[in-house]
Amino acid sequence: MSTAERHGASLRDEYAEMTRQRIVAAFVETLEDEEADDISMAAVAKRAKVAERTIYRHFRTRAELFAAAGEWIEDNVFSYIPFTSPDELPEIFRKLCKRFDRHPHLARAIAMTRAGRRVRAGFRRHLIDQHRKAMAPLVRHLPAKEVRQAEALASYLNNVLAWNAMREDFGMTSGEIADAIEWALTTLLKDVRQRDAAATRAGKMEKPQRKRAAASKVPE
Repeated sequence: MSTAERHGASLRDEYAEMTRQRIVAAFVETLEDEEADDISMAAVAKRAKVAERTIYRHFRTRAELFAAAGEWIEDNVFSYIPFTSPDELPEIFRKLCKRFDRHPHLARAIAMTRAGRRVRAGFRRHLIDQHRKAMAPLVRHLPAKEVRQAEALASYLNNVLAWNAMREDFGMTSGEIADAIEWALTTLLKDVRQRDAAATRAGKMEKPQRKRAAASKVPE
């Protein structure tokens, strides 16, 4: 390939990427503006100033576009905040509340509409996995049922759904919501630690009992 051909191919790739990003941004803007559960590709195409068939040239399915929109929102709007300990979650949620406040219509759409739930599916799976890893040191000795309950509660307290429900159903400000979630999370984590410690003590007590029981058996 000649230099001119390489330059031409590079420009085409650059233009294609710009068009792709414009489509994703248009989808997100449409999601923020419209109340509909399903966003039409015609509406996205109109906002992006492209033909509808151009969307399917860059995204073979609606699912691909939804996934790309989820990544765009995570990177450019709400931003994933990494954490390693569940004790960090109250402060992280407080920061997220401020971000939700800057984009309340988008946050609500992600929480409540069918299209929004599909968009956030990818980064929710990632976030749930991070919650599971962070909770692991606290739940080593708990039964599997309680481990799932603890992981689920921590994950869904640190969630746009909680922000939206408290905001709409109780008229709470983001500061009040963050305080309530901090209260709930610290109470949960304290209880989880107490349960795990009790299970640890119970396990230590059972070991000598099992040894004595085994020693007292008379060989046949």
